[in-house]
Amino acid sequence: MHTGRPSLYLTTFSGEYDTLYRNDGDWNFQDVSYKSGIALPSLPFVKWGDAFVDLDNDGWLDLIAVSGHVYPQADALPKSAGYREPKLLHFNQRNGTFCDASTQAGPALQVKRVARGLAVGDLFNDGNMDVVVEDLIGPPLLLKNDGIPGRHWVSFELAGTKSNRLAIGARLKIVAGGMTQTAQVHSGGSYLSQNDLRVHFGLGSATEIDSLEVRWPSGAVEAVKNLPGDKFYAILEGRGIVPPEQIKPLPPKP
Repeated sequence: MHTGRPSLYLTTFSGEYDTLYRNDGDWNFQDVSYKSGIALPSLPFVKWGDAFVDLDNDGWLDLIAVSGHVYPQADALPKSAGYREPKLLHFNQRNGTFCDASTQAGPALQVKRVARGLAVGDLFNDGNMDVVVEDLIGPPLLLKNDGIPGRHWVSFELAGTKSNRLAIGARLKIVAGGMTQTAQVHSGGSYLSQNDLRVHFGLGSATEIDSLEVRWPSGAVEAVKNLPGDKFYAILEGRGIVPPEQIKPLPPKP
């Protein structure tokens, strides 16, 4: 979604639809699963790891989930999707709804596997968010995102000084191309998975960020203006944007 408030996406067992709870503020969450279009495509499958992630760099978060049954005997059931199942991809339509793009984003998504974990990150440092899938009975699967030409992005890696070193809990807000986006540095991801700790924003056609605001767990607030897009930035608490080597992990104490 794109409300500026974090929504919740819950994966479920077969015969139950994945649930999308829209955050309307003041701890008021609305079930918009059917209204948003994500419920029906999910019904046949046993779903596990999932992620909100901007896969097409348009500035709007998409949804991806993996699936796989818990019983091999599911293959013998006439109305079952089987033991091995495909993945689900929902592209954000920017109007409160998603379209099911599971069969349109490359054949790898339709390869049936007994998937469990899912993590996202820019593994190739090319500005496109990639997906790693952990399987129960097979090797991990890496889904490389080739992106969409003409779409821009920006990525931030944070390191705390007064806050924790990994900046877990830091909140970022950017304004670019007339759009405001927010994100938070999270520990973990979905089922048995850890996402990239760098914060990625898709910028669409915008090539520059008008403003960046970082709210650190310590309570400190930093702001930067007029940053070029299509770059990785390192931010050190209290120092602002610094060369990447300045936020490398600290050496072990003797």
